[in-house]
Amino acid sequence: MELFLALAVIIVALVFTYTNGFHDTANAIATVVGTKVLTPRQAIMLAAVTNLLGAFFGLAVAKTISSGLVDPKYITQQVVICALISAICWNLLTWWFGLPSSSSHALIGSLVGAALASAHGNWDAIKWNEVKPKAKKVLVEPSAEALQALGTGPLKHGTTVLHVGTNKVVVVEFSGRIQMVIEKPDIEKSGLLHKVIIPMVTSPLVGFLGGLLVMAGLYSLLRNWRPATVNRVFGKLQLASSAYMGFSHGMNDATKCMGIITLALVAATKTHVFEGAPSWMQFLSTTDGSDLHKLSLGDTLVSWLPSFLQLGYMPAPIDPKSQGVPDWVVVLCALTMALGTAAGGWRIIRTLGHKMVKLQPVHGFAAETTAATVLAVTGSMGMPVSTTHAITTSIMGVGCAKRFSALKLKVVERIVWAWVLTIPAAAGVAYLLVQLSRLVGFIHD
Repeated sequence: MELFLALAVIIVALVFTYTNGFHDTANAIATVVGTKVLTPRQAIMLAAVTNLLGAFFGLAVAKTISSGLVDPKYITQQVVICALISAICWNLLTWWFGLPSSSSHALIGSLVGAALASAHGNWDAIKWNEVKPKAKKVLVEPSAEALQALGTGPLKHGTTVLHVGTNKVVVVEFSGRIQMVIEKPDIEKSGLLHKVIIPMVTSPLVGFLGGLLVMAGLYSLLRNWRPATVNRVFGKLQLASSAYMGFSHGMNDATKCMGIITLALVAATKTHVFEGAPSWMQFLSTTDGSDLHKLSLGDTLVSWLPSFLQLGYMPAPIDPKSQGVPDWVVVLCALTMALGTAAGGWRIIRTLGHKMVKLQPVHGFAAETTAATVLAVTGSMGMPVSTTHAITTSIMGVGCAKRFSALKLKVVERIVWAWVLTIPAAAGVAYLLVQLSRLVGFIHD
């Protein structure tokens, strides 16, 4: 039974990833379709490829989803399944009505509601506001003392932890380059308030103001250009901004389900679920912690590039206490997200690309660049920010830089209501699913 539940979590998580892909496809490609730089089919293929590549980079969001929002002692395989089903239902509902709601917030709300039901209404199951000690990493120049401590042998790719004097030094080696980080005492603010609620409010504001300012700057810069020249130049530049947006979306969204699947695998391994499984299923067994000298798939891809194309890229130091994500989980989630993206989300594309504001290539470039930057920065900080919020508010900001009357407020109002309702609605459905599962005997206390 436990083996079946572990496999069920993987399957349902992949279904959610697929719906996330086609639900959020529009976020990455609506502007490039709305400006007619690419056809819908071309834009979807671009988004699928860049989503696939983006999923190989950055796992900070996965760690937040898997362990930073709810108390793990209330989370079982059955509870995770209920949460995922709730998030899938919300994705399908909002997709059907063409509302660009957040898949990230649907999953978060579902996890919160499921955990609360599992804890019989005990609010301690929710990590609302946590402040805990954390080692702050400060980048420093490689010192002779630290390099000597490494020895004369060849350096291994990845992370090496040293104790030099009274300092703990983390050395990252990649493609012949060395980066050193000294750990100093600091505090970390985490939990639902700091990782979800505050970013949920601030990221749309940043997206709106960023789109407004970028577009205002472009208007000032291009005021003497001929319209045909602007459209020709930014038609080409928008290809790059759309790829950047797709990459950031993959980096932010695909990692959520990687964390959930890895959490299920670790829990099943600890309870020896896979010991009696057939030999061909032993790859499912995993361990706690990360291999300090194992490059991620994204880092491996970069290492294959010529040095001049790596542009000084350095992987982030690996925390030995963090949970490593198996490579096959990364590949499986990335491919599923890409397949979902290829399926498209035409209803939402119409809302974002055509109904909110009339876009030209320069507007699309400004909106995509702003939104992708918001996603890249918050994703690296482990904040599961909504791709939908970022691109939608960026489009609003770009539209308002043109003139406030260009914005269609009735469409904006529908979108805002979808934002407000997403977390509580998904939480409510997940809560009811857990209670129903308890009644029918699927969940045992």
